[in-house]
Amino acid sequence: MADVRAAGRDAMRSLAASLGDRANEMAAAGQVADVPALWEDAIAGLRDEESRALITLAYAWYQALHGEVEHGVRLAVGLRDCPLSSVRGQIRVLVRNRVRVEPDLVGQTWFALTETDLPSWASLSDRDIDAVGEWLTAASWEDSRAIYDADVSGIRSQDIDDALAEIALGDPRFRAPVAVHRAVLVLGVDVGYRCLSDARETARVAGEVVAAGDWSALRACGTIELTVHGLGFLGGVHGVAAELMAGGGGRDLAISPLMSERIAVVARDAEPWERAQAASDLAAVGDGSLVALLAAIPDSPER
Repeated sequence: MADVRAAGRDAMRSLAASLGDRANEMAAAGQVADVPALWEDAIAGLRDEESRALITLAYAWYQALHGEVEHGVRLAVGLRDCPLSSVRGQIRVLVRNRVRVEPDLVGQTWFALTETDLPSWASLSDRDIDAVGEWLTAASWEDSRAIYDADVSGIRSQDIDDALAEIALGDPRFRAPVAVHRAVLVLGVDVGYRCLSDARETARVAGEVVAAGDWSALRACGTIELTVHGLGFLGGVHGVAAELMAGGGGRDLAISPLMSERIAVVARDAEPWERAQAASDLAAVGDGSLVALLAAIPDSPER
């Protein structure tokens, strides 16, 4: 599900603010017991799931910050699988905010509802999130590498991954940069940064990882080729091959006639070296599930 459009978000912010103000007035008048009904009636009156999720999130924050921490966390946990990425991102912030104040209560509440311990993102520090954010938004690859070496290299890999995931949840515009930075980490920082700077180097590394049967690394090469270097054909071929071989849709991900036709069309606009590299890499994989993919490349050995 896509996030709510701007007009809808603005309307929900306005509603949340008015509910918060009214709840504060009721609390000041000694009507604290009636506050939940105020929020719950408003949520019940909303027609769509997205709006209900946004106001439930606001309700969770209200309760968590006004002395009803357990209830606020319970509401938050109920939204952990919400289709709205922005809501899932805010749930992380809320839980982490309360963990720092009442860790035992939050941990017990989470476990009571999920039968699992708190996720690793619950212990992220603001400093680490900020460092990863600066790394993600560096002005150049040279600056990016400098920030990584100075501020990110010492962060636990799990925390880097959690921070990247949270940044992507908070703003969909960061999903592509997050995928690229994850690709760098998969390849190893030295190799990854060489690939960011040179399309031919990325293709060369892709050939090496094909020979090694490292499909996660091949997927990473495809991401960099497609997103950084604009190699739609070669990056797409490497990405599809990686998915086929890794089993993420895996051997069951058939190369349909329509997909083959689209690959052939994109291939015609690709540089000759891209087509040659793709054909060479697919042949090197040597797996029967890729025959149709190889055959879709103009001038490939299978045509």
